Amino acid sequence: MLPSTFEDYLEAILTITENGRQQATSQEIAAALGTGRAAAGETIASLVEEGYLEQAPGDAVRLTGKGRTVASKVARKHRVLQCFLTEALGIEEDAANREACTLEHGISDETIDRLSSYMDGAQPPPGRLGRCWGRDACTLLDCKEGDTVRVAMLRGPRRNRRLLDLGIFPGEVVQIRRKLPNQSVVVRVKGCDIAISPEIAASIIVESCP
Repeated sequence: MLPSTFEDYLEAILTITENGRQQATSQEIAAALGTGRAAAGETIASLVEEGYLEQAPGDAVRLTGKGRTVASKVARKHRVLQCFLTEALGIEEDAANREACTLEHGISDETIDRLSSYMDGAQPPPGRLGRCWGRDACTLLDCKEGDTVRVAMLRGPRRNRRLLDLGIFPGEVVQIRRKLPNQSVVVRVKGCDIAISPEIAASIIVESCP
């Protein structure tokens, strides 16, 4: 298993060389990783020696087939983890990106495959959510009067605080009492009726109760 620093460099070079580019300079790599050019030069030299990079004309390198395989695998782990952290857990994008950078080096390929399959899910009917949740998942706004559902996720951390104060959090069972003409939804939570605006209702992911 490669050191995490090596994986970070390969992933950064893959990102820099997207859109048809074939090589990246040490200055670009150092800037992408927030490190000095001297330190970047040492790591790049090691990656060249190990066969993950090859020298290009001037102060530049390109990924070898071996290096591209590793970089693509790390980049995929990052994408899957960031998607899970933002969409399933409601973590803000910048924070999720930092967490994904840390987690991507220790998580196994098998776990990523399973997590990716979980995130993809089954394709739901129109108006339903299938990327992160099962076939029965939808937003609170999509529910009908009389439905009893379980909260699966709250999208948008800023909205989460208010909803948590109201007792609406993942795992909580709520009943749809009324759909108002302005599309607001009245739900019963812990014995109390609460009116939720359509914008907020659209950010609450729910699943049908067994």
